[in-house]
Amino acid sequence: MEPAPRRRPVQKSAEHDNVQLTRRAGLAGFAASAAGTLLPRRLAGREAEIVVGAPNALSGVFADLGTRGLWGMQLAVARINSGGGVKALGGARIALVSADTTSDDPARAADVTRRMIEQDRPVALLGAGASTMTLAVQAEAERAEIPLITSASADGIVNRGYRHTFKMAPQGGALWNWTASNAYALWREAKGRTPRSALIVMGDDAVGQVVLKHLPEHARSLGLALAPPLAFRTGRADVQAAVAAARRHRPDLIFLGGFPSDTVPLIKALRAAGVPAPVFGAGLLGTDAVGKGLGSAADKLFTPMAWTWDLAAFGNKELVAAYKEAHPDQPYPPANEQLGQGYVAAMILRQALETAASRDARKIRAVLATQEFAGLPYPNPTVRFGEKGLNVNNTAVLAEWIKGELRTVWPRSQQTVPPML
Repeated sequence: MEPAPRRRPVQKSAEHDNVQLTRRAGLAGFAASAAGTLLPRRLAGREAEIVVGAPNALSGVFADLGTRGLWGMQLAVARINSGGGVKALGGARIALVSADTTSDDPARAADVTRRMIEQDRPVALLGAGASTMTLAVQAEAERAEIPLITSASADGIVNRGYRHTFKMAPQGGALWNWTASNAYALWREAKGRTPRSALIVMGDDAVGQVVLKHLPEHARSLGLALAPPLAFRTGRADVQAAVAAARRHRPDLIFLGGFPSDTVPLIKALRAAGVPAPVFGAGLLGTDAVGKGLGSAADKLFTPMAWTWDLAAFGNKELVAAYKEAHPDQPYPPANEQLGQGYVAAMILRQALETAASRDARKIRAVLATQEFAGLPYPNPTVRFGEKGLNVNNTAVLAEWIKGELRTVWPRSQQTVPPML
């Protein structure tokens, strides 16, 4: 039998465990608590705490997503606990229990989640970041009738008829159409004329297959002349074919999708070949690892984001400052949207707990399904989950890599710096 995964649960202040931090502790206490020790198990005598599970991909190819999401959850829990806990439950503190789903084994993700539910009895789950792992996690949450708040992007997450999954991120196909429309508008404003043509290059992963069905039609509806779309096998991107197509058709816009192991070499090859067109790519192109891997080749690379570090949103500066203090050895400013999404997920749960005034998962689920959550550091500071559990208030922004930093450049209402085309 596979050994039980190592538990990394309880958020703990640097102070003695039974000391309740107050609001006067400020940012230093907020960050110190987020970076504090995670205890191995839920301890006896801690029944007053509210246990929340966080199964996330902390190892493998999606570790960058899972760890950033977990850090955001930790920062939020630290802020909640240092601010007096959940007041509707007598100031009860939240204990965050984390476990590694890995990045490539849905069966392990299901097993890890099942053990977490049985052993730690969480009132809700936050995660799991990577879509494939989330599909496994949500099945266990549904079986146990425990709400799951996730930032995973796969369309199928809200198309399975489950009642306990609440998806913050937009559907992948819709996000790509949004990206194309906003790339068109951004170019038109920056250049003073409309873009004429586009090239679509997509991997054959689940999201890529959906995009290849719908994006060409949407691009043509914008009046863009399309070169024949290119599809490549994940892990086997044909760099030369992409470069040749870009040189032949000279597109104004390039839409590129896939995993970084494919997209990073493709972007480097395009820039090395002197292809000047801006590249628009959703998915994992807005991560610290991609920014580091591309270096100067990241210039004129745009990506839709659910959260950005420079977003002018309530509480965002405090979140980013707390991240910097809690993780001084990590990239700054942070690029990964999962940091903000993890934070928002935990803050949504806090509001649900305050309204439900209960640890009963059924009552918490009922609040998540009916309430609008406000005051969140998101492009749209409100979140409301529709009938299928999808956030119907979704609003993204376009971010661009500029001199090694991912900056919010579109739409104009959210812009912190102008785009560089």
